Amino acid sequence: GSRLAAILNMPECLCTGDPVAEDPRMAYVGRQWETSMMSACCSNPAGCALALFCPCCFAYSLRARALQHDLSKYKCCQGYICPQCLGPCDDMAQSCPAFCLCIESFFFESCAISATRMFVQDERQIQTDPCDNRIIRFNNFVQLLACIFEVLAIFIRSLRELARLLRCIADLIYCMTQACMQAQTDHELSLHRTSQDYGPITKPPPYQTF
Repeated sequence: GSRLAAILNMPECLCTGDPVAEDPRMAYVGRQWETSMMSACCSNPAGCALALFCPCCFAYSLRARALQHDLSKYKCCQGYICPQCLGPCDDMAQSCPAFCLCIESFFFESCAISATRMFVQDERQIQTDPCDNRIIRFNNFVQLLACIFEVLAIFIRSLRELARLLRCIADLIYCMTQACMQAQTDHELSLHRTSQDYGPITKPPPYQTF
């Protein structure tokens, strides 16, 4: 009974819009993204197209803009992803930040995109959007599902076609997710070049889930 209910509720848990319990961004008040990821393709179609067809170059550009083109502030993934592993790279990042950012954007594209978005969100104290959470978690769930079936297909030949199909679907979902994420960040940076470009913070409506 309870085990079956947990299995049936798994997709809902993985794709929920609820905040992570330890998410520090839920403490931010009064400032929302100028556009959600779901609306980013309509609010910023040019940015969405650039992110879709030139994701790595756009990721490089967004990080530079987020740092106000002061690459002395650059760190590998801005310290958000595996800081214990990437910490030793900071010396190299300080000596040739443009090269390191290029490597990050082209070889660790998804990490670069997520790190820039988190940096902008933290610097400007933008509250986490529940719809964004849902989109990101759905993407993560599909990537994990595709990975599991690819491993199973190594041992079960009959699953190989299904694994290829899931990988294709997962890649398409990732492409759309990262395009919406970069378009959202680009829209925010275009409307507010620095964190000082915002008006006074007002009390937000209660956090809602969808």
